Amino acid sequence: RIHPPQPWASCGAPGWLSCGCPPADIITGRLPCSFVTHALLGSYAVQAELGDYDAEEHMGNYVSELRFAPNQTRELEERIMELHKTYRGMTPGEAEIHFLENAKKLSMYGVDLHHAKDSEGIDIMLGVCANGLLIYRDRLRINRFAWPKILKISYKRSNFYIKIRPGEYEQFESTIGFKLPNHRSAKRLWKVCIEHHTFFRLVSPEPPPKGFLVMGSKFRYSGRTQA
Repeated sequence: RIHPPQPWASCGAPGWLSCGCPPADIITGRLPCSFVTHALLGSYAVQAELGDYDAEEHMGNYVSELRFAPNQTRELEERIMELHKTYRGMTPGEAEIHFLENAKKLSMYGVDLHHAKDSEGIDIMLGVCANGLLIYRDRLRINRFAWPKILKISYKRSNFYIKIRPGEYEQFESTIGFKLPNHRSAKRLWKVCIEHHTFFRLVSPEPPPKGFLVMGSKFRYSGRTQA
């Protein structure tokens, strides 16, 4: 899934909570949040779904049937209701925008994570997002390869490769490889990277050379960034 930098541009229509945008990732825990953030986002979600607080209509724990977090507690629901009561006059559209503006501030917003191992066999996570390919170890980001720096994306069996443009003081291109759990995982990561690379950098793939059998990926990708 590709999360655009301005997420509400594609999620402004009614029913946004089920449109595959960040709310689903937050509810399932795929997008980690603190208690404070869960409460804030939950309160905006309630405003978008139920409108202004009405003492006659919204009695007791009126948000208990709604889902906001993977391990939802009564304390969280009470805090959400407290915040919801302060939003009188806020339209559903405004609540959606507030939700998504705060969601995209989360450090893991829009990052599609994949389990992998580096060249030394150390467990890492590869994160695909609008800014490029991110490398995580023990939940800490240790490296980032921006899409303009990546010249070629490919895979073979369970190995995934990126060819990097030489830096300012480097003479040659370099290829970095990662080990995925299996061939299917490598292909899935390759596909997601191609989609993001194309979407965010407007890359035009070059046709493969005729007369050569390309092993591994069906379409070995090579593209240049257009001005």
